[in-house]
Amino acid sequence: MEKTNQQNHSWINKLINFIGYFFLILGIYASIKTSFNYIYYKNKYPLSPAISFNPFYYYQTEEDCQQQFNYPVYDEKGNPKEPAPAEKKIQEKNIKNCLEKVKKQREENKINDLWTAIFLLTLGTGIHLTKRFYLR
Repeated sequence: MEKTNQQNHSWINKLINFIGYFFLILGIYASIKTSFNYIYYKNKYPLSPAISFNPFYYYQTEEDCQQQFNYPVYDEKGNPKEPAPAEKKIQEKNIKNCLEKVKKQREENKINDLWTAIFLLTLGTGIHLTKRFYLR
């Protein structure tokens, strides 16, 4: 009877080991990438997170802010003209808002990457340390 009980736990044990090692390895990868980003990119932390589940998402950069709001203004005949002072002020305000959003996103990614790495390392380690309690 003892042998069948142990055999029933063998596939559960393998599954839990796999999940624990998966989270542990993912946490090690996230912590290495996050520490590299902290050291290498001191002023401009990357916009893409350390662990990204959506590889097709486009992150807006400072260059996009400059290009997005610096469009030419045309008169009735189709010739380019200088923007009016009110239009110029609106463009500058939009560029400033866009740059602030990018800066905020960089700060959020820095914090999120750190906490993601800590969470994954804790989860992977916790699964392995508590496995003996729920596989009795």
